[in-house]
Amino acid sequence: MGALILHVILCASIVPVISSRPKLKFSGNAEILKELIEPLILSCSLKSFNNETNEHFKVHIMFIQHETNGVISTLSKDQAVAVSADQSSTHAHGKIYNKDLQDSYLQVILKNPKISESGKYFCLAYAKNSTGQDSVFQSTVTIKVLKPKADDLVQVLGQLLKRVDTLEQLLKGNETNFGGVTADDILISTTHKTPFTSCRDVNSSDERVVVTLASEQKVMCDTKTDGGGWIIIQRRIMGYVDFYRGWKEYRDGFGDYNIGEFYLGNENIHQLTSKKPHELRIDLEFDNENYFAQYSSFLLLGEEEFYKLQIGDYSGNAGDSLAYQKNMSFSTYDRDNDNASGENCAVSYSGAWWYNACHMSNLNGDWGNDAYGKGVNWDGVTGLHDSVVFSEMKLRELD
Repeated sequence: MGALILHVILCASIVPVISSRPKLKFSGNAEILKELIEPLILSCSLKSFNNETNEHFKVHIMFIQHETNGVISTLSKDQAVAVSADQSSTHAHGKIYNKDLQDSYLQVILKNPKISESGKYFCLAYAKNSTGQDSVFQSTVTIKVLKPKADDLVQVLGQLLKRVDTLEQLLKGNETNFGGVTADDILISTTHKTPFTSCRDVNSSDERVVVTLASEQKVMCDTKTDGGGWIIIQRRIMGYVDFYRGWKEYRDGFGDYNIGEFYLGNENIHQLTSKKPHELRIDLEFDNENYFAQYSSFLLLGEEEFYKLQIGDYSGNAGDSLAYQKNMSFSTYDRDNDNASGENCAVSYSGAWWYNACHMSNLNGDWGNDAYGKGVNWDGVTGLHDSVVFSEMKLRELD
């Protein structure tokens, strides 16, 4: 690791900065953080192809460093992501893409930043263009870490107590019932002779059960809402599962049915909606009130079209906060497919969504975050400064 850092420093002294074009994007999740309470997330990405000049860049090294604490994390085409030995509470991930048009990226998460970690952070990327000319790209962000006040600590304690109380409620009674997923799914799966083709085939006394479809896809079904038959594709109830994830995880799906928080995966959703027509329903809870938005049709295009969102007519009481995202491609912190100029909406708003430039809804945003546009927002219900406390997206085959 030391040799790699030394190599980076040597490169910095001999490679000229020959391009000032804004290809490198570097941002933090917030400019001001509370010490040991809020994580610091630094995201850096570089486009491999410049549409304006038709230049293609091959990235060799990317690294993020602090102005006084030195290099935090490095990534090279020959070596996976590495974190400095003294950064025990730091996590990093990233990848260099040189053969396709994906953005090379490096992301660092400092779980418990300290006041000493205030200051300037730099992201640098060393690359060669198609003619073999060396380039170095650099961007800077300034972060201030403040000592938490008593009110901040009280708020954190309240959140912890609330989570403990929620867990106690979940553990009471039947130990096989967690987050709406019950042992009934085991009974259904083992006694039903004919494979289910969709959740429309599932009958259960429980509101939500997990079954395996004929396609071998394991899904959670909502058997009661508006007559039942819904395949749940996204569910958030407590904020225990981190939804700030990259393209691959959103493509393949993630989460835990036992906890009751998950994302089915864009490829799975595409496969379901491309074979038969479906409708979409979104159920939300905010300020002890229930809301829903329903769309007469729902289709997710394939990965080659960046899982573009196509929806039909709206009905419901939540307001149509998905209209602005209609016909948009899906974006994550490592795949910028939005219409915003000069920024990646997924990074700016701590989520992954069908961002336009940028959003009126952000249901995969940061749980409980009240910063503008960064929470689990649905503008017609929460505005863009509050988060819902329950989100469930589900689809159902049309007759």
